[in-house]
Amino acid sequence: MISKLLSLALCVSFLLAGCGSEQEFSRASVRGIVKLDGDPLSEGVIRFIPTGDNKGPQASVTIHQGIFSIEEDFGPVVGTNRIEIISTDNGGFAPDDEQALEKMKAAGIKRLDVVKVPPQYNRRSTLTKSITAEADNDFVFDLTSAPVKKSN
Repeated sequence: MISKLLSLALCVSFLLAGCGSEQEFSRASVRGIVKLDGDPLSEGVIRFIPTGDNKGPQASVTIHQGIFSIEEDFGPVVGTNRIEIISTDNGGFAPDDEQALEKMKAAGIKRLDVVKVPPQYNRRSTLTKSITAEADNDFVFDLTSAPVKKSN
């Protein structure tokens, strides 16, 4: 009876060892600068999304005063990645902050200076970068707020 239980436990441990094993992805550190119309993007997020034959999880990192940096452990997957960049600069106020909006109205402030990164760099982005494990991954993204004109 004990040998049967030991055999069963051994079989279950072999099955469990095969289950749940995660596929490892080769990652790399990246750093760089994001500019919008020549000025550093004050606040934002940059995403590295594996594309084409490159598979694995996406990596995201915050941008502060135009600078971003992410270490290898949490960095993008080595290979081709599509780049998405968004601004998180809301002009200093949350859009649902009623007290702040009332104070602005009382002070005669009609409009917040909200930084918007155009859609051609967000979900519609066609920016790509090749991430390598062997070399430095230092990037400069010079964005423009002017929409990209489509050619006929």
